[in-house]
Amino acid sequence: MKTNFKKLFLALVCFCTVQFAVADNERPITVKQLPAAAQQILNKHFAGQKVSLAKYENGLIEKSYDVILANGNKIEFDRSGAWKTLDCKYTSVPKALLPRPIANYINQHHQGAAVKEIEKEHGRYEVKLEGGVELTFNSNFKVLDIDF
Repeated sequence: MKTNFKKLFLALVCFCTVQFAVADNERPITVKQLPAAAQQILNKHFAGQKVSLAKYENGLIEKSYDVILANGNKIEFDRSGAWKTLDCKYTSVPKALLPRPIANYINQHHQGAAVKEIEKEHGRYEVKLEGGVELTFNSNFKVLDIDF
């Protein structure tokens, strides 16, 4: 019985090790290998900005694409090409990419502040404004938290 348990345990450890090794698989790709929706975002909202690196990440649970522009801006796309994170430390997030209720809130309460980063994850939006203000919105675009 102990021998069977040891074999089962060893097999489980080997399986998990292989899964985690495969899960952390990322490789460089060309811009043309990005999903069409991601290519459209780049062409429309980041036109003229050179792509320094595009890569495909095959995670354990989800697949994604990362793009790093020559000016240091980073964009993460989900498997279908919708943006997940827009990190524009050196410029600002294009206003047309902000969900309208978030853009309206920023215009009303933080007039003139540039959005440096926005991330959508698990039904929430986290927004970083210039000057360090961080806003968290739920999926209905209600403010959950403000960090100064």
